[in-house]
Amino acid sequence: MRGGDDLLAMGDGALASLARGEAEVVISDTRSELTRFAGNEIHQSVAERFRHVRVRLIDGGRTGVGEVRGHDGRAIERAFAAAEDSRRVTTESAVSPLPAPSPGESDEPVAFAEATAATMPQGRAELVAIITDAAGAHGINAYGALSTSTTTTAIVTSAGLRRSATSTQASLVSVARGDDGGGYASRHSPDIDALDVPGLAAEVVDTCERNQGATAIGPGDYEVILSPYAVTDMLEHLAWGGFSALAVQEHRSFMRIGEKLMSDRITIRDDARTHEIFAFPFDDEGVSTRPVTLIDRGVCSAVVYDTPTALHDGVTSTGHSLPQPNTWGPLPRHVAMDAGSTPWQEMVGSVSRGLYITRFWYVRDVHPLRTVITGMTREGTFLIENGSITRPVRDLRFTQSIVEALANVIQVSRERRLELGEGESGVLSPWLHIGRFSFTS
Repeated sequence: MRGGDDLLAMGDGALASLARGEAEVVISDTRSELTRFAGNEIHQSVAERFRHVRVRLIDGGRTGVGEVRGHDGRAIERAFAAAEDSRRVTTESAVSPLPAPSPGESDEPVAFAEATAATMPQGRAELVAIITDAAGAHGINAYGALSTSTTTTAIVTSAGLRRSATSTQASLVSVARGDDGGGYASRHSPDIDALDVPGLAAEVVDTCERNQGATAIGPGDYEVILSPYAVTDMLEHLAWGGFSALAVQEHRSFMRIGEKLMSDRITIRDDARTHEIFAFPFDDEGVSTRPVTLIDRGVCSAVVYDTPTALHDGVTSTGHSLPQPNTWGPLPRHVAMDAGSTPWQEMVGSVSRGLYITRFWYVRDVHPLRTVITGMTREGTFLIENGSITRPVRDLRFTQSIVEALANVIQVSRERRLELGEGESGVLSPWLHIGRFSFTS
């Protein structure tokens, strides 16, 4: 892998040949490793190194993009050629300008851990063995994967912007299966040494053992305790569909700035400076990512911007751009819900009758504007009676407005966990005690 300075130099060299118009060159080098296990045995260990080059050309009111994956010496040249071919056949339209560089960029944090970057197959296998040994000792089977990655990203533009950063990520996900039920647990961190693998092993085995022989329970509205795995799904759907300035401009967001829609216990932020949420200093335009309070004690406070949406509203980009141009708009990728003051076990103790939900599965939008989602519970749905988790129940389908659920929050745990959403963005989530959650079948 090349370092940030090397990739910046490659970008500078590519821009030196730019004859006219504007150009943005993004080069990323990634080293990715994966150890997969099933039935308490490792069955796959792979590693990959790759380079991704993306070029955006702007000239004559037209924008073209070219992308190439590969390490050969002509990758940037081929990306430029593809971008120009794309630009020539597009129609003229309003073009978003390339952002100018801003001061203070070098002081922003990046989530990087040398231990993750240096991890070898033997080290990953030893961590996996902690889980498989624990599962085997209890007569159940463990499945899952441990992945590590190191990525260096550099952005160089004809507007004078030059940025680079190197980040790491370690992710461990496991499912344990017994004769009649399973359990789930995961851990994520920039630092593989911070994953708490023994804690994950104990959690997934315990959940699996308690989840054997689940019985049916009828649909209806239940008081619930949602674990961070389930809360992450809700926060991620809010990020996709509501916290974007483009969604507001297109009138498809639930956000009504200044209006209180949720419990005053709910504060949601996006802060790319937080190390444990895979801190990264800039977005896909190279703009510094600023912290944004999205929901402030239940009140719709702000949304995130990229350059096009900021120009539309006459404000400054918050540094939340996806690769431009795009139809998604800006996206918060470092979402966190503020912690409360109650230990999550005490939250369970306050429920006379309800459900403990470990996680959701296959969550999909029903009505994005009203934030209605549907999905299934999975690998750990338990009945709570008189303050105690008493027995497992079969998985249920839910159909629920996220905003309405967050308006009915009774307690927020003081503990939080970093999870990964489907889009691989970090989400820092607590346990939630919600007074009413709708299960339809």
